[in-house]
Amino acid sequence: MSNRQGATIKLYDNDSHEKEFTALVRSCVSSGDFFKVELDRTAFFPEGGGQYADTGVLVVGEGADGGIEIEVTDVQIEDKVIYHFVKTAIAEGTQVVGKLNWDERFLRMQNHTGEHIISGLIHSTFGYENIGFHLGDDDVTCDYNGALNWEQIKMIEAAANAAVFRNIEIKTEYPDPEKLPELQYRSKLDLTEDVRLVTIPGVDCCACCAPHVKYTGEVGLIKIVNHEKSHGGTRLHIRCGFLALADYDEKQDNILRIVDLLSARQYETADCVEQLMATNGKLTHELAKASKAIAEAKLSALDVVEGNLVVCLEHADTDALRALANGGKDKCTGVFVALTETDGGYRYMITGNGIPLSKLSKEFNALLVGRGGGKDDMLQGVFASALPVIEDFFENWSYSE
Repeated sequence: MSNRQGATIKLYDNDSHEKEFTALVRSCVSSGDFFKVELDRTAFFPEGGGQYADTGVLVVGEGADGGIEIEVTDVQIEDKVIYHFVKTAIAEGTQVVGKLNWDERFLRMQNHTGEHIISGLIHSTFGYENIGFHLGDDDVTCDYNGALNWEQIKMIEAAANAAVFRNIEIKTEYPDPEKLPELQYRSKLDLTEDVRLVTIPGVDCCACCAPHVKYTGEVGLIKIVNHEKSHGGTRLHIRCGFLALADYDEKQDNILRIVDLLSARQYETADCVEQLMATNGKLTHELAKASKAIAEAKLSALDVVEGNLVVCLEHADTDALRALANGGKDKCTGVFVALTETDGGYRYMITGNGIPLSKLSKEFNALLVGRGGGKDDMLQGVFASALPVIEDFFENWSYSE
């Protein structure tokens, strides 16, 4: 039964920091596995504007144990009425105490406000619009309809943190609809009523339904951790406040591990990794030359045989295995199978003179638990069978048209 009395009073509009409140249950109706509880007033923010719904509990009763806590797992708004999704029914007319999961709410406010600062600065500096926004539990993604290079992004990040450090008071209001056409503000939607403006003086003014921190200083830190091209423009990955701290901690842990591995100072790690890569590149080149030389030596030691020939070359790279396979087809009258060990089996390259190898690929793979293919001049792939099984198969196999 519903006792509809108009729109739910949004306590978060007047005080985004209200963590606990009292309210009366207007209605409670079944909805699948849940019950939708309508309150006359709430501090729970319903999902919207790219931000997830608040979670928390509704406390019923005041007994010695402090009442029964009923978990709120989701909050949605329908026709200006806010519904709290719970697993336990609450009788209409019951007075409840709502308690937000405050750490979750505050973290989201930090990141949503940080996004407004970034988007406002990008709009005023480059004229780009925010055309997509998602506030996740790990980071914020924002899409802008223009290209930004890394130097421009770093400039915006510095300006955004400067705005945080100035600790600017954030203002929210529902302006007179008649005055809206005269106001300059960002909005992804063409709104005509119930327009709520979030203003960060000197930084941004944007239509937004979500709760925000009261002062920019509460954002703590804004870090743009990544960027990429998206929808013809730029996508930024942003972390603010506690998420930025978590990002820094994770990267610091990684740097310290690298420092220990390289026996280097923290600010020398990039140079050390470059040197290590250069050394590794030289060693890889020398190893490839040695591997190819071994393949050529192995070929020169082979006599020409009737039938098929299987040769396994340890630790062969692609060029060495190809050299072995191409040279080996003249060492036998059947197929030449060049192998080298790989994870879970043997990598193969198979060659032959006048043999339509492409027609034989399925047969080889089926009988030797393989995958791969190729053309008549060469097959490439991996056999999962053991080496003795592969050798025995080709010792007894012969091509017949």
